Order: sequence, then C-alpha cells, then structure tokens
Amino acid sequence: MLRASAVLIAAIVSGCASLDRGECLNANWYAIGLEDGARGQPLERLGTHRRACAEYGVAPDAERYVAGRNEGLKSFCTYERGYSLGRGGQSYAGGCPADLAAGFQSGYQRGRELYDLQRRFNEVQSQIARSKALLKDGVPNPRQRAAEVERLEDLTRESAQLEASIQGMTQR
Repeated sequence: MLRASAVLIAAIVSGCASLDRGECLNANWYAIGLEDGARGQPLERLGTHRRACAEYGVAPDAERYVAGRNEGLKSFCTYERGYSLGRGGQSYAGGCPADLAAGFQSGYQRGRELYDLQRRFNEVQSQIARSKALLKDGVPNPRQRAAEVERLEDLTRESAQLEASIQGMTQR
C-alpha cells in the first residue's frame, strides 16, 4: 500500500513538470517555443520549463525559445482562434503581440458574446421548463398562478429574442 502511494505521488509530481529529463537534455528550444506559441502559452511558460530542466542541470536557450514562441503566436493569434476560444467560454489572459492582438480580440469578443447569449438562452429554457412544470402540477392560489403565467410569457419572449440574436450572430 505504501509503495503504491509512493509511485502514485511520483507520477503526479512528474506529471506537473513541463518537460521530462530526455526532453530537457535534447531540447530544441525553438521548437518548444513554437509549440507553446501555437498553443497561446504566456511567456511565463519559459519559467516553468526553466524550473523543470534545472533539475537536470539544463538551462533553456531563452533567445531561441522566444523566437519560436513569437513564430507560433502567429498561428494562435488569429480571428478564428479568438472566436473559437470565446465561443467555448474559455478565458484569454493576453499574450498576443500588438500587431496580432486586434484581430484575435475581435474574434474572441464575438465568440464570447455568442457563448454568453447561448448560456443565457439555456438558463431561460430551464426556467421555462420549471415554470411549465409548476403550472402543470397546479398552483392553487389564483394570484400566484397568474403571476407564474405572466412569468412564463416573459421568459418565452426573452427566449425568442435570445434565439433571434443567436441566429443573427451565427449567420453573419
């Protein structure tokens, strides 16, 4: 039992390292930077690599890494990638160079708007379902029933407006 726990802890700790021994010893820092840039990793990722490789006596070639990362960012910092990240509800912490940031952020903002609309639409649909179930089960108090019917009508209108907004954004 103790041995299994030790193996599990070692696996977890080594899983946290950005690079393993072989990768550190045979590192192509330009390629590592290129890959990190293409994934939109912040420059701080180099520090993570530095700490991982220090254990093996290897220091990253920062100049080669940054050159590769800058090249990789060209494929990450696009309108399409920004839109995809925003649409997926993911956060963006910056990192795109100024010459590429405007297109990326424009795509991100549009995707995020659509994500937020879809999320609100789903919430409204859930509220509509709860309201219908409540009315179906019967609300004995006439005032409460009337208020619930009015609430359902409001939610239905909001749902239609949200659906139209979503349709409009996806057709542009």
